[in-house]
Amino acid sequence: MSRQDAIGEVDARLLEILQADAKKPYAELGADLGMSGPAAHERVKKLEARGVIRGYEARLDPAAAGYDILAFTWVTAAPGSSGADLTAEFATIPEVEECHHIAGEADYLLKIRARDTRDLERVIQRVQETPNVFTTESDIVLSTGFEGRPMPLAANGRGPDSGDPLSGRTRRETGHRTGA
Repeated sequence: MSRQDAIGEVDARLLEILQADAKKPYAELGADLGMSGPAAHERVKKLEARGVIRGYEARLDPAAAGYDILAFTWVTAAPGSSGADLTAEFATIPEVEECHHIAGEADYLLKIRARDTRDLERVIQRVQETPNVFTTESDIVLSTGFEGRPMPLAANGRGPDSGDPLSGRTRRETGHRTGA
């Protein structure tokens, strides 16, 4: 069974629960689903093996970790370098939290966390110095209404109104789930 195969009703509910609390013990997870803990564990392992569940993470408060500035930087690659993938270079910059290759006027959209505006200036300069970067444009976030929302799931493996197959992402690809 591949990641693109339909997600059944029970697995959709399991994924919703894990998105809300990835540390929930298998016994409690099973009870929530009307099955035993070992049966819930087996379902989780199958979803992990299919790549539907890619990992688990601890979500930190950026401000508490000293990162008070959030910015999005639009990056346009240099003319003639359309075949060059800059993802690996951006991955070497620790403050780049996300990197998206996009369609539109820009080629990449970077989500950057910085300690203050001077630190953001340093990070943007480092992005600008990356080979094959032509231009950048940055937007500083004033406030965040929400982020990191759980992915809505339906029993057929599609989000409501999306019509697209489940992409297989629930959290960033970091860490491993533990619990009994």
